[in-house]
Amino acid sequence: MKIRFQFERGEELKYIGHLDVMRLFERAFKRAGLPVTHSQGFNPRPHIVFAQPMPLGLTSAGEFADVELERRYEPDVFVEKLNSALPAGIKAVDAAEVSNGRNIMAIVGAARYRIDFKAEPGLDIDGIISEILSTERIIVLKKTKSGEKEFDIRPLIYELSGEAMNGTGFFNVLLNAGQDDNVRPELFVEGVRTCTGIDIEMTAMHRIMLYGRVGGEWLPLADKRLL
Repeated sequence: MKIRFQFERGEELKYIGHLDVMRLFERAFKRAGLPVTHSQGFNPRPHIVFAQPMPLGLTSAGEFADVELERRYEPDVFVEKLNSALPAGIKAVDAAEVSNGRNIMAIVGAARYRIDFKAEPGLDIDGIISEILSTERIIVLKKTKSGEKEFDIRPLIYELSGEAMNGTGFFNVLLNAGQDDNVRPELFVEGVRTCTGIDIEMTAMHRIMLYGRVGGEWLPLADKRLL
């Protein structure tokens, strides 16, 4: 069977890289006695696919992965067994059986973030939000395999709100998270600086949820219509 599970990562493990997260789960499945199917060939690999890589420094409540198991488990039993083998700072919070054959990485289209920042006191957060949303193009430099390239992030900012007080604040923003046009929090903050000319410093980034799109609607990856 294939199970999609949602997990969260807290402050304790936010500085471990994505490859380490993958290895952590591989070991946890073994310790929990959850039999993961493996690929065939000289170097068999476990059938675990993560929806999105987790950059260093990111905490999250809305991470997802699909795993294929050799036998059937009820979702609540799966979550309980997996959590018994996970360290502090990372926890499975939900699970559901997957019936479609789509790769979870191809389903992801957007991510919602809370981005905390500090700036000069008296920041007009409503004015910043209005300026960003009314700007036609916001060009930033994005690193690619072939070097830095100019990248217009404005069409990829879908929703934006925020608050600020006494030199600190946060943005709540829905950004494109597709495989080709992924907008990470750092790029968004760079775009805010470019668009407004205001120097803000990101102090924390938290991924609230990952979404897929069905019929013009953004749905969490746990939604039945995406399973």
